[in-house]
Amino acid sequence: MSRGLDPSSGLPLYLQVADVLREQIASGELSPGAEAPSLRTSATDLRVNVHTVAKAYQLLEREGLLHRQRGEAFRVAETGQLALELLRREVQDLVARAEALGVSPQGLLELLEEVVREGSRRKA
Repeated sequence: MSRGLDPSSGLPLYLQVADVLREQIASGELSPGAEAPSLRTSATDLRVNVHTVAKAYQLLEREGLLHRQRGEAFRVAETGQLALELLRREVQDLVARAEALGVSPQGLLELLEEVVREGSRRKA
């Protein structure tokens, strides 16, 4: 879990911790029903305060990505289309950036198709 935290980014650390966990859930690294890392383990791994991790876990619990029973560890909830939802946010940001740069919707679609084709060729 030690990826992606940047204290100088301006994004609160608890949101960065939540983003790391969302990615792990979306990628299947943490599968539905799996126990999430303990608050203390995550805090140690990420070198942040346990309260920061607790705040991130509570956020993910409110979002329905984690759940727990009293006295038990947090578990990953059934997530459905989480990966697509995460990508949707990034695509929305990309569309806004393209608009700001004066790139037409058709130009953006052509660029995306080109990048996807290039990625497919590299995998083959």
